[in-house]
Amino acid sequence: MNLVARIVLFASFIVALAACPHGTRKTLVPEVPTSGNAQARARFSDAKQRFEANAANAEEFKAIAQDFPTDPIRPYADLYAGIAAVHERKYAEAETSLTAAQSSGVEGLDVKASLYLGITANYRGDHARALPLLKKGEPAIENDADRTEYLAAVAYSVAESDQPLAALRVFDDLYPRVTPPEKALVVARVAELVAAADPRALAKVFDQLSDRKGPSTALAASRLALIADANGDSKEAERMRDVAKPARVAVGLPASLSAASMGPVTSPSSAIVGAVVPLGGKQNKVAEAAVAGLGLAAGVTEGKGAAAVEIRSAQDAESSAAAVEELAKANVIAVVGPIDSASVDAAGQRADSLGVPLLSLSTAAEKNAGGKMVFHMVHSGEARSRALAKAALARGVKKFAILASEGGYGRAMTSAFTSELTKGGGTIVTTVTYKADTKSFAPIVGKLTGDWDGIFVPAQADTLSLITPALAASGKVPKPVGTSGKKMKDGRPVLLVSTAENLTAAYVIAAGRHTEGALLAPGFFPDDHDPASKAFLDRFVAAFGRAPGFLEAYAYDATVLAAAAGASGRAGLAATLSTGQLVGLTGTIRFDADHRRADAGVIYTVAEEQGSYAIRIAK
Repeated sequence: MNLVARIVLFASFIVALAACPHGTRKTLVPEVPTSGNAQARARFSDAKQRFEANAANAEEFKAIAQDFPTDPIRPYADLYAGIAAVHERKYAEAETSLTAAQSSGVEGLDVKASLYLGITANYRGDHARALPLLKKGEPAIENDADRTEYLAAVAYSVAESDQPLAALRVFDDLYPRVTPPEKALVVARVAELVAAADPRALAKVFDQLSDRKGPSTALAASRLALIADANGDSKEAERMRDVAKPARVAVGLPASLSAASMGPVTSPSSAIVGAVVPLGGKQNKVAEAAVAGLGLAAGVTEGKGAAAVEIRSAQDAESSAAAVEELAKANVIAVVGPIDSASVDAAGQRADSLGVPLLSLSTAAEKNAGGKMVFHMVHSGEARSRALAKAALARGVKKFAILASEGGYGRAMTSAFTSELTKGGGTIVTTVTYKADTKSFAPIVGKLTGDWDGIFVPAQADTLSLITPALAASGKVPKPVGTSGKKMKDGRPVLLVSTAENLTAAYVIAAGRHTEGALLAPGFFPDDHDPASKAFLDRFVAAFGRAPGFLEAYAYDATVLAAAAGASGRAGLAATLSTGQLVGLTGTIRFDADHRRADAGVIYTVAEEQGSYAIRIAK
C-alpha cells in the first residue's frame, strides 16, 4: 500500500473515531453504589459536587480512596481523583488513580478510566499508548469537556504517529472548542504537519477536508499554492490562494500569502523566526506561555506581527538539537528557545555549529554554557538579585537583613545579592532561612534581629504575600525610601526588595498594603500605566483572554529582537546582538561577553494610588 493510501485509510479511521455526536449523552459509568459506608458515600457526593463546579479536588477523592480502601466507593473515588488530577496537570498522580479505577472490575468504570488514561498518556508524551486507550474509552464521553480533552489527545497523538496528516481533520474539530492560547498552539502544530508533509499526500488529504475555514485548510492550501507556483502552475496556485484566504483570516493569519508570511512554508527570508519549545510534555505549561508570546509577536490572532514564526516541539536535549538543525535548513533567521537548561546547551552547540543565532529562554542562564551564536534572553534570578542590590544602594539603603528559603534557589539568590551589596559598600546584618513548605512566618520573622534598613526576600510572589504581613506585624513595615518613622504608630519603615517570582495582579490584592515602596524584580509585569507595557497587555488580553506573564514577554521580545536586527542575515544578527541594544518589554536588551543579559531589566514597585495599590515600573 502506498503512502497516500495508508494516510487516507488511517484518516478515515481517526475521523470516525472522533466524529460521534457532540454534547451530553448517557454515561457508561454506573450509579454510585448504595451499599457500603454511609460516611464514604456522603464524602464522595460532596467532593463530586465541588468537582462539577471547578473540575478539581483530586486530593479530596484521593483521601476518600485511602480512608475507605475496601468500600464499594473506592473505584469511583479513584476515577474522579484521576480525572481531577488531569485537570490539575498532575499527570503522574492521574496515572496512578486511573490505573486503579481501570483495574477495579466495575463495568463501565474501566471504560471511563481508559478514556482519561489515554488523555494522560498523550499529555505525558506516550502517544503510541494513548491511541488504543482513547479508542477503548471513547464510548464513555459524557459531555463537551470530555469531548474536548478527547479530541486534543487524539489530534496530538495521531500527529506523532507514522501517519501524521490524519490528525488534520481532528485538529479542525478541536480548534473551535479551545481557548485563544490553545488555538495558537493548534495553528502552530498544524503548521508543522503541513510543512513536513509529502506534497502528493498533502494534496490528497486536503481534498478530503470538510472544514474550509479551519487551520488545516488555511495552512495546507497556502503550502499547495506555493508548490504550484514552484511548478509553474499559476492557475492552480491562484485557486489555492482563493481557498486559503478566507481560512487564513478565520484563524488569525495574514490574509495575503507569500513565502515570508507562511510561517512553516519557508524559503530564504529574514522574516522567519524559528522556535523550539517542549509542547505536550512535562513542561507544557511553560511551553504554552512561550508559544503565546511567540504567537502575539507573529500576529497569529490578529493578522499583524513582527515576523512569521515556525515552531518545533522538542521534549529533551537530543530532540531540541535536532529541531534547531531542521529549522536552520528551513532558513530561519534565528531560533527562539528552548527553555530547560539541558535542552538549551544541546541546542546551543548545534546552533553554533550551524551558524544560526539561538535566543534561549533558559531561566537559569548562569548555569548554561556560552557560545558565539547563543544569547540568553531571560534575566536569571541571580541577575535580578544583583540588580535589586544596585537599586537599593542607589537609594542609599546599605544595611540589610535576608530572609530566604533553605534550598538551592534561596542560597543562590542570597549569594548574588550579598556579593553585589558588599561590593557597593553595603552590609548584611542578619540572615534567617526557612523551610520551603513554611506557611506561617510570624515565628520566622521574629528571628530577624539587629539594626537594618532593608530586607531582601528572594521568593515566589505567593510566598512573599505570606511573609509581608508577618513582617509588618513585627514592626518592620515595608515603606518607600524616605518615609519617616515618626509618621508611623507601630514600628519603623524598611525597604523590601524581592525577586517576586511569577508576580501577578493577585499579589496586590493579597499583600499590596504590606508592600508599599518595595522594589520587585520578577522579570516582567504588565504595568498598564507604562505605554509599551499597556499596548502589549491590551493586545495580549484581546488575543488570549488573560494577562501575560514573564515568559510570554521574554518570548515576545526575543522574536521582535530577531526580526528587528536580522536584516543583514544570521552573522549580522549575531554581531548586532553582541554589540547593540534594543528597548523591549523586559528592559533595554543588551548582552555581556558571555551573551547573558547585561542590562538590569525592569524593576517594579508597589504604589499607593488613592487608597488602593498597584504595581508600577520603579523610576
